[in-house]
Amino acid sequence: MGTVHDFPSVTASPPGLSGWSLDVLLDQPDRQGAGRAKASTTFLSGVIEGFYGRAWTHPQRVEMLDWIANAGMNSFVYGPKDDIKIRARWRELYNAAEAAALQELVDAARARKLIFMVAIAPCLDVVYSDASDLEALKRRLDQLLDLGVTHFALLFDDIPRTMMPADERAFPSFAAAQSYFANEAFKHVRARAPGAAVLFCPTEYCAAFAGHDVPGSSYLNSIGAELHPEIGVFWTGPDIVSKTISAESLIEVGRVLRRKPVIWENFHANDYDIRRVYAGPLGGRHADILPLIDGIITNPNNEFEANFVPVHATGAFAAGSDDEASAFALALKAWQPRFRLAFTGQTETLTVEEIRLLGELFYQPFHCGPQVEGLLQSARRLMSEKRPDVRNESWQEGHEALVQFRDRITALFHRMTELENRDLFYAFHPYLWEAREEMTHLVTYLDWLAGDPPRGADFPDKDRIYNFYRQGFTVAVQELLPRDGSGRYRHGA
Repeated sequence: MGTVHDFPSVTASPPGLSGWSLDVLLDQPDRQGAGRAKASTTFLSGVIEGFYGRAWTHPQRVEMLDWIANAGMNSFVYGPKDDIKIRARWRELYNAAEAAALQELVDAARARKLIFMVAIAPCLDVVYSDASDLEALKRRLDQLLDLGVTHFALLFDDIPRTMMPADERAFPSFAAAQSYFANEAFKHVRARAPGAAVLFCPTEYCAAFAGHDVPGSSYLNSIGAELHPEIGVFWTGPDIVSKTISAESLIEVGRVLRRKPVIWENFHANDYDIRRVYAGPLGGRHADILPLIDGIITNPNNEFEANFVPVHATGAFAAGSDDEASAFALALKAWQPRFRLAFTGQTETLTVEEIRLLGELFYQPFHCGPQVEGLLQSARRLMSEKRPDVRNESWQEGHEALVQFRDRITALFHRMTELENRDLFYAFHPYLWEAREEMTHLVTYLDWLAGDPPRGADFPDKDRIYNFYRQGFTVAVQELLPRDGSGRYRHGA
């Protein structure tokens, strides 16, 4: 079995990758006679613009190429779901203006010695056995090859696992149909560009979609057996957004796919929850997984400006460092020049500590930053007693710490409004606004408790309820569900 190869050599492989082989994973030869899989010559690392929602602008994509290069990574995958010709109208060629914009990105990536990859997702309505659909895909590939694109991602994610009647007659399985289509595409681009490469995103792209039984998945086993051995396969880990990705799980995936997967990293993605944004380092991954994968491509926040730390921290991880604190600190320092304040002669920026607070407030999908977690723990302690002794020194100290924390968030909010970079300001504005409001509400309540209100007194005053509690349709729906603190429902319990 082979893995994606022939990428231009851009950056050194992470520690531990040199000379590594998949022999430890695989115990049978490729059914197509290619022999055992060998290690990829280049470890892919970079960014995929692959989220649902408003796509980045052309200048932002060019700037992202700089971020990728400065982070020591080597790849950018163009695949915004908002580009209708990637998914819904995949058969249509790009018009002259669209093609020119892609050509500029190809050239910009080449100037930075980066791999530029374009995604096509023919999965919504493709008929795998229809020769005209295969020809349509080849026309799209030819147009991109003519623009200088030689690296492609074929995406078959987020679709029902059903086949057209014609495909049911032509193929033994859904996976066999997809493998045939991808293999034909791969042969086509290789015939025109011997160094061309293809990555494949399977419909079961995480263990959850395989019923948390990767070895027992007939779909994944078929993909491993049928897909051309030199086509790489994307994998997101145990879940769509994986809290952790272990070496053991990747060994298991490698055996089934008969190749090392390329991690499609959704850790910093926020298109599934538009109420959150993530500006902290990559977490829940250790460097011991690097020899077991052929790359890590992060699919980050929709908000372009929120991605500086995620991109640079992912670059640090891809280079072999799993020290979250160090990656966060280095990225914050590099991020600071973007926080230049307007009307200051272009010399003053937010301080690193202010930027650290911003990053820790919106840290990771499963954790706030260390100092924020500490303050939340203090708040939980203060709120744990129904009638606290507000004269207790420890309670008063905790109260004061939260007052100061509220003041820091408020000051940060006001300083952010003065940023020269308005895209950066608006990337965080709604989230920071909410953090300020909720922290103000909490401190106001603690202030009220500190006044030792009589038993039975109500908080807040009736005139302020509208501001303390969110209202509207979505809140009304949530209130109908008997959920617990973790969001689970136990009706009638």
